Amino acid sequence: MDGGVQSSPATDGEEVPFGLEELFYSRTDHRGVILAGNQVFQRVSHYAWPELIGAPHKIVRNPVTPKAAFRILWQLIETGEPAVAYVCNRAANGQPYWVLATILPFDGGYLSVRLKPSSPVFATVRSLYAKVAAAEAAGQSIEEGVDQILAALRELGHADYPAFMRAALRAEYAERAVQMPQSSPLPETTIAEISKGLMDSMASQRRLQTDFEGVKILPTNLSILAARLEPEGGPLGAVAGLYMSGTLDTMAQINAFTAGKQSLCNRMSDQFERAIFLVTCAELQREMSYLVAAEDWTGSGLDPEAEAGHLQALQDRYDAEALAAIDAAVDLAKAIERAGAELRRSMLSLETVTVMGKVEGARLGPEGDRIRTTVDSLHELNGEISSVLARITDLSATIDRGMSEIREGFRGRSRRKPPRQG
Repeated sequence: MDGGVQSSPATDGEEVPFGLEELFYSRTDHRGVILAGNQVFQRVSHYAWPELIGAPHKIVRNPVTPKAAFRILWQLIETGEPAVAYVCNRAANGQPYWVLATILPFDGGYLSVRLKPSSPVFATVRSLYAKVAAAEAAGQSIEEGVDQILAALRELGHADYPAFMRAALRAEYAERAVQMPQSSPLPETTIAEISKGLMDSMASQRRLQTDFEGVKILPTNLSILAARLEPEGGPLGAVAGLYMSGTLDTMAQINAFTAGKQSLCNRMSDQFERAIFLVTCAELQREMSYLVAAEDWTGSGLDPEAEAGHLQALQDRYDAEALAAIDAAVDLAKAIERAGAELRRSMLSLETVTVMGKVEGARLGPEGDRIRTTVDSLHELNGEISSVLARITDLSATIDRGMSEIREGFRGRSRRKPPRQG
């Protein structure tokens, strides 16, 4: 929304002051032409209302924000999804001001809510923007700048821009809550605990896959030993066959549970991030609505009732989307609990076969030493895998409880409406 070309020279200097407690918004059509905004937007921009309404949003464009950053932002906006970006704007008097902009598609255009950035992420992005903007000034193409930004974000641990923007919004909202505890209605401690639980769960998932790789070869070894000791077939061969069959079935379950982007564990992580992102967008929108309801609209030429209606319509939409995302996260957490319990039952079945293998190994006397060694290895790995599964399912139960807590609080807030204008 803040893209385009500004003809007047950029200035670096003292930033336009505005408070951490202040939020401001602007509403544009699909071309980025300003249709409305609130008093804080007008005050910070230093433009008179007649200069703002009907002007392209590039009126506040500052080349401190590289063109490549706007390219990334617009590519995301055009998908119809909410988008978040750090942007340095410029007021009419030449002063810069930094914001974290949350841009929400709405009614054929866009509504952008901005807050004052204050988290450590902001300093990192500010430095990155300076490098990319300098490269652009030296002739670097926008495409090269996009690659530079995305590569830097990957180095910071973000798979792509959407992953980064979700983390950035979460960081700014949480930091604002630290500095202004009354500003966040979200259970920040619960969210932090869920985030840690998900990190632990993903680590456990990787360990589970590694442990099971160690199991896969052992049934084959057991079958080879059984064939050598019982050329005509026998009980040991039957045990090896049972373990091989059980291992293949369990492997398929574990792959569905942990392997790939569509695994339950990865889907749970992605859904949690999406849910918290949408909840945060909705809470910012709600706070914006309450702040706007208390503003003096004198001289704006805008209809406060109409603007309140626009804000409420968008609020209702994102409340519904956020609740649906929370419900999906809770459902996935429960699915992981169920899948984990089923896997643990499968591991118990394999352990029963292991006991049978021990019995057959003992029956063979000294010749069964290698059988017993193999079976002991199976038993040890079974125990490790069962322990990891228990950890994952316990973490899923924690996530389930935490998301349910977030859902109940959010649902209650979504029923409350800001006061009407006047």
